[in-house]
Amino acid sequence: MSNQENLKPVERPVRHTGNEDKLMVSFSGGLTSGKMSHDLRSVFATTEKVRFVFANTGLENEETLDFVHRCDADFDLEVRWLEAVIDMRHGIGVAHRIVTFETASRNGEPFEAFIAKSGIPNANKPQCSDRLKALVIESYKKSIGWKGCLHAIGIRADEERRRSKSAVKYNLCYPMLDWPEFRTDKAGVASFWAKQNFTLNLEQHEGNCKTCWKKSDKKLVLLALEHPERFEFFRRMERDYVHVKPNDNGQARVFFRRNRSVKDLFNELAGLDKSDAVELRKMIGAKCDKEEEESGCAESCEAYA
Repeated sequence: MSNQENLKPVERPVRHTGNEDKLMVSFSGGLTSGKMSHDLRSVFATTEKVRFVFANTGLENEETLDFVHRCDADFDLEVRWLEAVIDMRHGIGVAHRIVTFETASRNGEPFEAFIAKSGIPNANKPQCSDRLKALVIESYKKSIGWKGCLHAIGIRADEERRRSKSAVKYNLCYPMLDWPEFRTDKAGVASFWAKQNFTLNLEQHEGNCKTCWKKSDKKLVLLALEHPERFEFFRRMERDYVHVKPNDNGQARVFFRRNRSVKDLFNELAGLDKSDAVELRKMIGAKCDKEEEESGCAESCEAYA
């Protein structure tokens, strides 16, 4: 692609809004979207035609924030850091605020505000990515007159299953999946980062967030064995907001599959020790769990998933 002012036309349907000549790029904080951002930046000038955004929920690992900050500086992305603004009044949608690496929430503040209004997210109410990422970015788009622009999401060539059902609604595009110039699989992402002088300093089972209800049981148990402190926010949310908007079946809202709470999860750890963590690492490294593939939790949690 030689002309950086002309965006690559997509093969799949898009809504015609008048902003198709602009490209919003979602940088989730993962390795895949980090490479995508680098590649797009190397072709398109960071002008009024292309912008990079990172939506911070307040529960990202510090390593994720460091990685976004480093990519921003080294790749000259001019990332807009966004966070949700939750209005507790009924019928008032999610807005956004612009923050920085230094001022970004680190104690779950946007996440807690969302839970206080909408209840605990779980498999029955999978709302957190929508309310804390997608709608936040949509609010930002509207504020700058970019509503309906093309929107690049970091999904690789080997992740077709993760394509969003909302792709047409939000004019989503997948450069690493659909655009020949940028098409990249998992091995390509790994090769790229092996050549850089920095990378994301998190293990595969950790992901960008401190923990997540979408993770497989193996990953949750391993995290609980190695980093029990990462569950304290979830534990407090279940204590303070468990009865906010119960599940459709009338049960109180808790985080994990099969209506399990943080307490239930830690009860399942009884009798496990570091030797079990070693075995879990082997199992996780050998093959991704089917339940996790289907849940949408992979290296990172993409907006609009």
